[in-house]
Amino acid sequence: MLAGERGDDNVAAAVIYSAILLVAWAGIQIAFVLLGRGVALEAARDGVRSARLPPANPATAASAAETYTRDVTGTWLSDVRARAGTDGDHITVTVTGEAASLVPFARFPISQTASGPIERIEP
Repeated sequence: MLAGERGDDNVAAAVIYSAILLVAWAGIQIAFVLLGRGVALEAARDGVRSARLPPANPATAASAAETYTRDVTGTWLSDVRARAGTDGDHITVTVTGEAASLVPFARFPISQTASGPIERIEP
């Protein structure tokens, strides 16, 4: 080190690189959450599509939604559950799960709901 140098450049570089890594890490975590939300919504829609024709069976809708998430996701969406219900005119499917977390002990719950009318077949 030359006289008068204090190593300020190294400290500044470390702060800048740390900030860049933190932003990249946050971006990846946000991508996991958004991807999980998209898959959960599409799974709920798939469940609604599978049960819109009579007889509307909520068990079929929930099963179709869980099958969709199992086929599409890897380890980045866990603890997936689907619930379905009907009021006689509409079928509603809710898919819940947790997005993968890059933060130890942090949880990122996801819940998406889709609903649609039950088709009526009339002569």
